[in-house]
Amino acid sequence: ALGAANLARLMGVAEATEVDLGRLAERADAERDRIMAILTEACARLDPDRKPAELIPELLRDHPDIEGVLQEARQQTAEAIAFSRERQLAPYLDGECLVGPAPESRSWAMAMMCWSAPEEPDGPSWYYVTPPDPSWPAEEIEEWLSVFSRTTLPAITVHEVAPGHFAHGRALRRAATPVRRILHSMTFCEGWAHYVEEVCLEEGFRAGDPRFAVGFCVEALIRVTRLACAIGLHTGAMDVAEATQRFMRDAFLARKGAASEAQRGTFDPTYGRYTWGKLAILDLREQAKARWGAGFSLQRFHRAMLDLGSPPIGLLGTALERG
Repeated sequence: ALGAANLARLMGVAEATEVDLGRLAERADAERDRIMAILTEACARLDPDRKPAELIPELLRDHPDIEGVLQEARQQTAEAIAFSRERQLAPYLDGECLVGPAPESRSWAMAMMCWSAPEEPDGPSWYYVTPPDPSWPAEEIEEWLSVFSRTTLPAITVHEVAPGHFAHGRALRRAATPVRRILHSMTFCEGWAHYVEEVCLEEGFRAGDPRFAVGFCVEALIRVTRLACAIGLHTGAMDVAEATQRFMRDAFLARKGAASEAQRGTFDPTYGRYTWGKLAILDLREQAKARWGAGFSLQRFHRAMLDLGSPPIGLLGTALERG
């Protein structure tokens, strides 16, 4: 364990901010409860007689086969880009986003975005979606395909493509200075992509299908549990066994997956950055609403943030001053 002081310093120095771990742990618990309420409501729309823990495994078993994964990802990519353009959720959605399997060197990644870097000549971005190898044991194939379920893949596509990482990459190419184009905060980068999943939910993406809300919540609960467990593991508030139990209880993971997530927290202490970044953006959004009043819009707010590139979250307030 790093200890509380070292963890706070590790998290805060790169993000130009002071980190109150106790307060952040409280925020993580509150966020878990908020997401759980959204999940419970969405599951009730699908089946009022079953609890989420009963319904989610069934939903994850509804997925395309190996040959169908890329086809569904391509369809969802076009859908997410069209929705983001219609609602003006990102300032730039030009360029080409191709969908295909990751090269062998990155085949460990189930889904990821790879864009041409801001200082490189422009070219197509790739949304890498990697189906399982047909030679794998049937149990491993099923576990891998469950990630691409018709409940979770739409939220993953929004995160990776639009208004998530692909849209962010297009904005980075327009950032005003080399510092803004090149120096990236991963907390903001992943926080943005996670935040816009919820923005799409708020704005009515697939409004007639509660599975999108369920998929968003399933991913969000894993991420918020990472934040809670990273703090717990490195401050001594919990051990790996307790973190495993928390992933099983709060994120609906089976024991093997929960143990893997808990163990990751011991050597990747900043893996709670998705939720931390999202919470920072949500806080800033409330400040923007209060400061801009009737002049607030998502379009204005998102442009003001992305004009900064991928800023340390401690400097996000600049968006309010310049937006």
